[in-house]
Amino acid sequence: MDPYLYMQKGNQAFSRGNYKQALSLYFKAQEGIRDDPYPLADLYGNIGNVYGAIEEIENAVVYYKKAMVILRRLEDYGRLGITYTNIGNLYTDQGNTAQAIHYYKQGALLLEEYEQWEQLAVLYGNLSLAFQKESAKALALEYAEKGLTLSKKLNQPKLIAAALNRLAKTKEGLDDTNAALQLSQSAHALYQRMGDEMGCASTLYHQAALYEKANHTIAAIDCLKKVVAIDEKYQLPKLQKNRERLRKLQEQQRFSET
Repeated sequence: MDPYLYMQKGNQAFSRGNYKQALSLYFKAQEGIRDDPYPLADLYGNIGNVYGAIEEIENAVVYYKKAMVILRRLEDYGRLGITYTNIGNLYTDQGNTAQAIHYYKQGALLLEEYEQWEQLAVLYGNLSLAFQKESAKALALEYAEKGLTLSKKLNQPKLIAAALNRLAKTKEGLDDTNAALQLSQSAHALYQRMGDEMGCASTLYHQAALYEKANHTIAAIDCLKKVVAIDEKYQLPKLQKNRERLRKLQEQQRFSET
């Protein structure tokens, strides 16, 4: 079979969550494209993505670094910046935020220099989250705001909604509940206009937590009901957990009314 067809089928298997099959297809593709650097860099990145998805972090980093070697040789520094970001994401998922920040900063320098603006807007959000986990609240706020400013310049609703959502969570970390709620509501309105139900669920879940923190139990219940409806529609993994949380809030509200 054509190695590029193996690669294509591997991508399809990955998108279905069939990671074992994806790896098998990617390794078959590797045999046929060893001398073609551009697709080989993509292939190594794809293999890194699979290992990241199955939480084999060391293997993921090995293949991302293989891609980086090729990208440096090709002087494709924009894609190199994206690869740095991918490695940072791996470490963030593992809770190693100090290492994540190290890679994110290197990625940011390259993405800025080579004007990869969309990827940079996302990376600013990732840096904000990492700094928030490191309790560096001022830096978390700085990068969340940079992400929103850049997203607005790009005028892309999906990026703007994600940046609003990230800034809302940063404001919550600074105990500015009112600002967090307003930002989350703005993000939700954008997600609604785009028909992005996963984005809606994310913002509503955050709003429920904010309302609960402010002792507005009825509003929190209303948000969680909408989250559970989306969970039920798509049979999402947190359905039972969110149902239980909703049940407890409803019990709490009934108790307060007696």
